[in-house]
Amino acid sequence: MGHDPGWVCEHERVARARLIGCALGALTAAGVLTAEAEAGGAPRAPGSGIHGHVILGPTCPVQRPGRACTRPYAAAITIRREPAGTLAARVRSAADGDFTARLRPGRYLLKPAGGRPYPRAPRQTVTVTAGRFTDVTIRFDSGIR
Repeated sequence: MGHDPGWVCEHERVARARLIGCALGALTAAGVLTAEAEAGGAPRAPGSGIHGHVILGPTCPVQRPGRACTRPYAAAITIRREPAGTLAARVRSAADGDFTARLRPGRYLLKPAGGRPYPRAPRQTVTVTAGRFTDVTIRFDSGIR
């Protein structure tokens, strides 16, 4: 019993498409692809941008000394260039709360996507300088009081 050559070619094409899709998804999740790349342009990889960490808190109704009431949080973040408001990138923090967005030097507005009404996080303006990654912490309010 031999394999149908058409099936093998189709199987390889689908496998390649999945691999490319997974790779693009990972790049987008890591903030490596910018809006330009998502629109079909070549991905940019500038030597500057934002390294961020997202946390959610409080996560317990009563905070005790020596016990943290926060945890890492996976969230979607839209990054717009200021003052024009043009889309620079869309990133999603990983389960450990970390994300990286490679961006050109300039001012950016970070808009974390929140729930209605919780969890929510305020918008932040960040300045990126040439050759450096700016550290940012995004704090989501869980609504627990």
